[in-house]
Amino acid sequence: MSEREPERLPDDLIRLAWTLHRALRQRQTPPTGQSTRPLAQVEVLRLIDSRPGISVREIATALSMQPNNVSTLVTQLTRDGFIDRRPGAHDRRFVELHPTGKMITAGGEVNENLSKAITEALQQLPAGAEQRISAAMPDLWELARTLAPTP
Repeated sequence: MSEREPERLPDDLIRLAWTLHRALRQRQTPPTGQSTRPLAQVEVLRLIDSRPGISVREIATALSMQPNNVSTLVTQLTRDGFIDRRPGAHDRRFVELHPTGKMITAGGEVNENLSKAITEALQQLPAGAEQRISAAMPDLWELARTLAPTP
């Protein structure tokens, strides 16, 4: 493998991230009995799954969306049985968003299907590729944390 030109690395990472995102979205199938959801809903669901108790405002900040747009998405997802709204533990004027059992089951199914697709793809790569990708993961996660906006 040849060394990458350092000045090209940001552009290569941008293209790679968008390509992986698109490939994963194309491979993602809706959970049993569900239809495909818009990307904004999927992002909200994934964020609530990773941060139970998050608020609408926190979601809006994390996803760089307007709070009223997030509120509309949350209303739809609550109506569909994926999100549970609960009064805040420390301040009952605020609402915390939590995944429901339906969301946990559906998310598990989607993740399992994506995991199988990635496992199959990794097995098709040249020898040593999986180990190199695995070795790069800590640095890629640190890059993601560094790029994430600070509230």
